Amino acid sequence: MRKTYRFLRAHVLQRLIPRSRIAFNPRKPVEIVGYLSMAVGVGESARLCADALSEAGKAISLSDVSTHPDGKSFAGWAPSRLSTKPPGSRIWHLNPPMLPRAISKKGVANFTRAFNIGYFAWELEHVPAEWRNGLRYMNAVLVPSEFTRRAIAPLTKAPVIVVPHPVTEKPASEGMREKFGIAGDAFLVSFIFSAGSSINRKNPQAAIEAFRIFRAECPSAFLLMKANGNVSKDEGLRELVASVAGDSRIRIVTDYLSSAEVNGLIRSSDAYLSLHRSEGFGLTVAEAIMQRTPVISTAWSGTADFCDPENSWLVASPLIPVIDTHPEFAGLPGAVWADPSPEIAAAHLKEIFRAPERARDKAEKAREFLLRYLAENSYGKALQKLAAMQTS
Repeated sequence: MRKTYRFLRAHVLQRLIPRSRIAFNPRKPVEIVGYLSMAVGVGESARLCADALSEAGKAISLSDVSTHPDGKSFAGWAPSRLSTKPPGSRIWHLNPPMLPRAISKKGVANFTRAFNIGYFAWELEHVPAEWRNGLRYMNAVLVPSEFTRRAIAPLTKAPVIVVPHPVTEKPASEGMREKFGIAGDAFLVSFIFSAGSSINRKNPQAAIEAFRIFRAECPSAFLLMKANGNVSKDEGLRELVASVAGDSRIRIVTDYLSSAEVNGLIRSSDAYLSLHRSEGFGLTVAEAIMQRTPVISTAWSGTADFCDPENSWLVASPLIPVIDTHPEFAGLPGAVWADPSPEIAAAHLKEIFRAPERARDKAEKAREFLLRYLAENSYGKALQKLAAMQTS
C-alpha cells in the first residue's frame, strides 16, 4: 500500500497541484509552512526561517502541518512578531514528497491565493522525478547551498536563490562532560545526526572507523555521537549501536537532549567530526562552527560553501554510486555521493590533538567566515531579489 501511494503521489498527485498566478508582493506578510513542532531537519529549517524573518522585522504568520507533533519539545517556541493579516506569499519548508498532503490540508484553492516559495534541501546532484514534478507548481525556490542550486536550477524556470540556514550561537548547557561521565582532560570528539534522513548518508560508521584509528595516538580520546532515532524501530541504528557495544571510549546517545544540551555537547568537544556522504547544507557542521569547535568535514556537497582549507579540516572524498534503501535515495541510477577517507580524518584528529591552540584559532576563522556568509545570503536579501525580479 505504501509503495502504491508513493507512486501515485510522485506521478499523479504532484501533477494535479496548480501553480499560483499571484505576483510576489513584498509589502504583505509571509506565511511559514512546515513541520514546526517536529524534531526533524525540515522542522528546524522552518523554525530558523521564522525566527530570522521575525527578527528582521518582517510580518510573518505560521502554519504547522506536522504529521507527528512533539508538544513537549517545542511548546515554548514562537517568534515575537506574528501577523493576523492574509499572507501575500508562503515559504514551504517541506520537500516535494511532503507537499501534496500539506497542500491538501490547507486547501488547493487556498494554495493558489499566494505566491508560493519552496525551500528545498536536496543532497545529490541527481534530482528524482518526484522533485522535478514538485518544482512545476512553485513560483520560486530557495535552497540552502550552491550545491543544491546547481542541481535544481536547470529543472525550473522559477527563480532559484541560495539562502543558507540562518544559524546563530544558541545557549549551550554546561556540564555535558559530567553528564556522560567524560573526563575533563579527555579529547572529546562529537557528531550529531538523524538516522531517519538516511543513516548511510550521514555515515557515522566512517566516523567510528576514523576515531578508532586516531585512538592509537590518543588512548584517552572519547567519541560521543547523538543520534535522533528509535533503536527499536530502526535496524540501521540498532546495528550501529551494536557495533560499538563493549567499547568504553565510544558512546551513541539516542535519548532526548534539549537544544541547549546538544549545543553544550558540541561546545565542550575538542573536535566535531562529520564524514557525511552528502549534505544539502550541513546544519550541525555550521552549528559546531558557531560554537567555535574545530570541524573536520567531508570535502563535498553543501558544506563546501562555508568550509575551506583555511578554516576547517577537509577530508578528500572520491565519489561512488549511491546505494541506499532509504526511499529518497533508492533507485537513482547514475547518482553518486562521497566516500570520505577515515584515514585522512584520523590524521586531522591527530593534528588538532597535537596543536589545540592552532586548532582553536582556525575554528575562530571558520566562525568569522560563516557569520559573513550568512549575512550576505539572508532570507531578507532573497525576498528583496524576488521583489526586484517582479519589477524588472
